[in-house]
Amino acid sequence: MSEHINILFIGTYSSADQEGIHVLSFDPESGELVRLSGIAGIANPSFLAFHSGTNRLYAVSETADNGFVVAYQFDPVRNDLVEINRQPTGGGYPCHLSLDAEGTWLYSVNYMGGSVCLFPIDEDGAILPLSDQIQHAGSSIHPGRQEGPHPHSIVNIPGTDCWLVPDLGTDQLYLYNHDKVNGKLQLESVVAAESGAGPRHVAFHPSLPMVYIINELNSTIAAYRYERHTGSLTYLQTVTTQPVNFKGESTCADIHISLNGQYLYGSNRGHDSIAVFQVLHDGRLEQVTIASSGGKTPRNFALDPSNTFLLAANQDSVLVVTMKLNDRGIPQSTGHAIRLSKPVCLKFYQN
Repeated sequence: MSEHINILFIGTYSSADQEGIHVLSFDPESGELVRLSGIAGIANPSFLAFHSGTNRLYAVSETADNGFVVAYQFDPVRNDLVEINRQPTGGGYPCHLSLDAEGTWLYSVNYMGGSVCLFPIDEDGAILPLSDQIQHAGSSIHPGRQEGPHPHSIVNIPGTDCWLVPDLGTDQLYLYNHDKVNGKLQLESVVAAESGAGPRHVAFHPSLPMVYIINELNSTIAAYRYERHTGSLTYLQTVTTQPVNFKGESTCADIHISLNGQYLYGSNRGHDSIAVFQVLHDGRLEQVTIASSGGKTPRNFALDPSNTFLLAANQDSVLVVTMKLNDRGIPQSTGHAIRLSKPVCLKFYQN
């Protein structure tokens, strides 16, 4: 193994008595993964957020009746986690969370509860009680998945105090401004997605004013230009993540863009693949290829800090697979993988 390693946190679907959050080392030369430690105590720590300035990790507990968000302190010497505290989210199945740049606010969404949550964080990293909660309303055309609101993620629009919330259930993109003085979220605008699309996760281009929304239900990615001061969105393009001749059942999950902004990636669950797109000079997407994810149901994936590797969390084959990116941005097998029960979120430690 290389003398220099990266640390990777992995969230899973697991019971509270299992070590559901794992700490691994990642070799940036070979792509090898080695498990170092783990922590139990919460059910279904399915999504994670890390703040490098304070070495704190935050997780949702994605449970049905009343979910939680949980704070941990990470020790980079011992490579272990210690729980700081937890707070209820006031709704079912919290599925995503984000931090502001200072690590003083935590933002989360309740998928089944249909609400957006805002929590202050104190100086010790503890999550304080909810300072605001916004309830979404409405539905869309898919009978089984869009019977009500299902916000699926909350992501900061770079350079602003605005937060974008794709709602799978209502086919809407909600834009909130965060009033940090009063600890409140103010709805600025709502942008309609395509009916039945099911907007889920978000990736922002590192230099262009572009945002890409992956749509779970119709397996597409929608591209929007955004106004840098207000965050307002203008629709540009929609592309499919699947082969033209594919007839099976598949839904999209995760989306990421390379550090240089040249390549965009989206995962297909069912087709079990990673769709690779080249980002053109105007922000439009052109499909390069669709590569295997190396397992079943790639719910989440990540690019390593050097953008040399792509790691896919294949939930139903209980496998995290390391793939190396070639000079066209295409992931190719390295032979390195690690078995973990139902891996669903990958977050790299970056100091």
